[in-house]
Amino acid sequence: MKVLLSLAIVAICYLLYLHYKQKRLLEKYRSNALDAFSSHQDMKETLRIGLYNRFKRDLEQEKDEDPLLFEHFVADIMTTIRGGSTYVTKSSGDFGVDIEERTEKGLYIGQVKCYNDINLVGYAPIAIIHSQMMKQGAVGGYVVTTSDFTTNARIYARGLKIELINGRQIGGALAEASGDQT
Repeated sequence: MKVLLSLAIVAICYLLYLHYKQKRLLEKYRSNALDAFSSHQDMKETLRIGLYNRFKRDLEQEKDEDPLLFEHFVADIMTTIRGGSTYVTKSSGDFGVDIEERTEKGLYIGQVKCYNDINLVGYAPIAIIHSQMMKQGAVGGYVVTTSDFTTNARIYARGLKIELINGRQIGGALAEASGDQT
């Protein structure tokens, strides 16, 4: 009887040890997953800030660069991700459309805003894109910004077939387009 009791105690201790070891392994996996998620978010934030600083229009300094560089940059990313072809419209007289994108699904039109994180994009660009979608018979649209969107802009865009792509998302799309799956 004592032998059976001793074996039972040893078995219980061994099971408790296995449970403890399993729990520690699970905690380690969770910690690694959180670290990976955090670093991925950090990478997206770094890309967002870098994109803004690269493409911002500094009104106080003359730049030798083409003011449409950000529009071309976003057009290239959209082409890489969705295929099709893109056309960047001229800087004036474009009725609020910066990019025309043709895919096998049809015409998409887009507008881009290179804003810092203090200036959120409101609903006006979304209304312009929606109006142009109706006018041109587009199947969808998008507004891309290096910052983010106001709550009213997000509410306004619901159900309009307009994607709202913020700075972190464009940073993630850039990483995806370049093949970096960090």
